[in-house]
Amino acid sequence: MQHSFIQLDDLCDEILIHIFKKLYNVEVLYSLMGVNQRLNRIVHDTIFTRDLCLLECLPDSKTSSPLSDPILDRFCSEILPEIGHRIKTLHLERTSMERILHATNYPNLNNLSLCHIDSEVAMSLFDGKNSLTHIFNNQFSSLFINFNNVKDSLPMRTVYSIIFAKILTIFTSLRCLRFNPSSSYRDAVLFYLTRDTAISSTLLELHVGVVEMRDCLDILDGRFDQLRILYVTVYGTLPWLSGIEHDVGYFY
Repeated sequence: MQHSFIQLDDLCDEILIHIFKKLYNVEVLYSLMGVNQRLNRIVHDTIFTRDLCLLECLPDSKTSSPLSDPILDRFCSEILPEIGHRIKTLHLERTSMERILHATNYPNLNNLSLCHIDSEVAMSLFDGKNSLTHIFNNQFSSLFINFNNVKDSLPMRTVYSIIFAKILTIFTSLRCLRFNPSSSYRDAVLFYLTRDTAISSTLLELHVGVVEMRDCLDILDGRFDQLRILYVTVYGTLPWLSGIEHDVGYFY
């Protein structure tokens, strides 16, 4: 009796899709795009191209690292130019984000996630003179940004407050902003420093950490006149506001 070996290409599309969905999209695209006509058609589906995390997720860990150079090279030269029009969400890290954003056009890209970003990189990226400014201006409706843990003895509150204001100035269509969710008292946003610049008529949802309750009052002073949802972490309080409950909360 001869043994029968079932090969990958013998399986129906539904089973293949079910298998591929167990993998990271970046693994599916890198391993299977261009293998043959059938697999190429399957991996072009929006299931695998709509949301891309272009970081290497480490096994059994919540941490991530940049893609290796060979994988990044192929994505930028072959894969992204082919599927750029299908991508709606990108998750990027600091060392490769500008190269990836320059790799092709992303006409339907609305959501951007920037992980482990250096403050210097962010200041340059959002200064209004960067070549990506035209994309930031009108295209993105959702932004997540998380900064590197800084081992400096000086608090980063002022720097991050400036970056926060720059984001709201340059992202003119932003509806949801998740700003540095891993912040602490040392690097929370000081809203009194941004009164004249941190203004948005489009923002509907904001996630942010602030130093004290006074900053919450500044957020709600009318500068975000369309804001509907606010998730805020308050790290301290003024004596005259000590009776106000504070921690992580939301307002509708």
